[in-house]
Amino acid sequence: MATLDKGSGHVVGIEFCFLAGTYHATPWGRHANEADVEWPPSPWRILRSFIGVYHRYSLSKRYDEDVLHRLIEGLAADRPMYRLPSAVHTHTKHFMPIAGGKTTLVHDAFLRVLPGDPLGVYWLEAHLDAEALALLDEIATFMPYLGRAESWGEGRLVREPPDRWDAMPIDVDGASELLDRAEGEIVDLLAPVTPSEWPRVRGQWPTGGRKSGLAGVSHLLDALRLGTDVIEKERLNMPVGATHLTYVRRKLDLRSDSRRAAPCRMDMPHVQANVARFRLVSKLPTRIICALDVGEVMHTALDSMAARTGLAMPSLTGRDPETRGPLRDNHRHVFILPVDEDLDGHLDHVVVYKREPFDREEVKVFQALRQLKTPAWWPGRERHWQLYLEGMWCVSAGAVPREEAGPNVPDAYVRPSRVFTSITPYLHPWHWKRGGAKFGPADQIREELRRRGFPEPVAVEARSQIRLAGLPYDARKFRKLRYNAHQKIPARTGGLWRIEFAEPVYGPIALGVNCHLGMGLFYAGELDSVKFTDERHASGKS
Repeated sequence: MATLDKGSGHVVGIEFCFLAGTYHATPWGRHANEADVEWPPSPWRILRSFIGVYHRYSLSKRYDEDVLHRLIEGLAADRPMYRLPSAVHTHTKHFMPIAGGKTTLVHDAFLRVLPGDPLGVYWLEAHLDAEALALLDEIATFMPYLGRAESWGEGRLVREPPDRWDAMPIDVDGASELLDRAEGEIVDLLAPVTPSEWPRVRGQWPTGGRKSGLAGVSHLLDALRLGTDVIEKERLNMPVGATHLTYVRRKLDLRSDSRRAAPCRMDMPHVQANVARFRLVSKLPTRIICALDVGEVMHTALDSMAARTGLAMPSLTGRDPETRGPLRDNHRHVFILPVDEDLDGHLDHVVVYKREPFDREEVKVFQALRQLKTPAWWPGRERHWQLYLEGMWCVSAGAVPREEAGPNVPDAYVRPSRVFTSITPYLHPWHWKRGGAKFGPADQIREELRRRGFPEPVAVEARSQIRLAGLPYDARKFRKLRYNAHQKIPARTGGLWRIEFAEPVYGPIALGVNCHLGMGLFYAGELDSVKFTDERHASGKS
């Protein structure tokens, strides 16, 4: 079985390491309080994850939807085999508040897995062309998590089978051997029907009226895109185009190294990363002009969580542990950068960056951070945001990437680029004159880049405004001063700029006053903008 087929089908696999050592996923049709975990991840869940990454990371700009269609149908035509990491089943209990001031008990079940032991999913007879394989390679690289958002990790495409199989369809020879030796157990996994079965299956489902969520479902790809809200609205007990497959899985408690599957967190291999990206979610979209608000609230949350640990964490708080004053460390503490990834004028992520890799305690704080809330002293109404840690990377801001390193950073502010354009105003930190000589914002940008280790830019140009989703934004629209600090700065209006380098360099670039909270942030690429002809106007100076 575990040999390459010389015919038209070839082994295609995805290996995924759960960097936090946990895997969360509830099987279809089961309640969360049943404390069951879908293991291994079902083919239905995996293919839906592929589709989500394709849309979330704008891979449609490089690959037509027809390529995605061929990829999904090629994988759906085969039943995958699995190589499973060492794992143990466990859970936590939470008393969640409900209406009336009461609480209800909620079980959160998950698997503890070895972070360095990958989950392998292999299609032994996948029929994929070169373009579909290239798309799958990028999807595997960009996948931030598999299962719930807490199950974050790293994936990669593989073309060779593993040394063993731990989960397989029940009609495979190895499955009966596991059952005969009492080492296996039967599990149900949700999977898409094969492309050849799809026309018959689609004909059995009601087409619904013109307003029905099923009206536009004509292909298997459309069925996999449907959300659970549509399934519930149509009163279906399982997704359109889904079927149950019977698999045999090696028992968790009989793995020879199962005792090592839940090590103490301090024994986990440390993740070498200096960039963490969080998904930012709220009931009301947060406009980009409020980026400093989100940055300041997240800084307050990190400060609070660092205090709970009882450890001095100046790299997160930005304060000297002895004097409690601002750090003078040449910008070596974290940058908290609320960003608009899809350029629609609303914040959707928060990027946390530090020049050196995060230490173990900082990673723990990031993993525990789930929500933001404006503090009691905050003016105006109370605001809430949910946070989901999507992924972590290691980059060297200002470094020129090697040819193969560029595409592996799926972030529009960290990825390498020759051109960087302001998306929040730059507030120059020094006065216009130094020693009697002119020292304008363009000169100050060059000086700050030099101090941060960036190469000398070939051009620094002022911009009067940028356009996001067709709407103009100039520097005056943004809030630029912190609520909880009395700030006297040379530039209160700020300006927007375009920086061009001779070669692509890694971001992020955040310069000027309040750059550690989201001001002076540059987008890695060109934005629709209008050029200023007078540098003094660009900084609000008359």
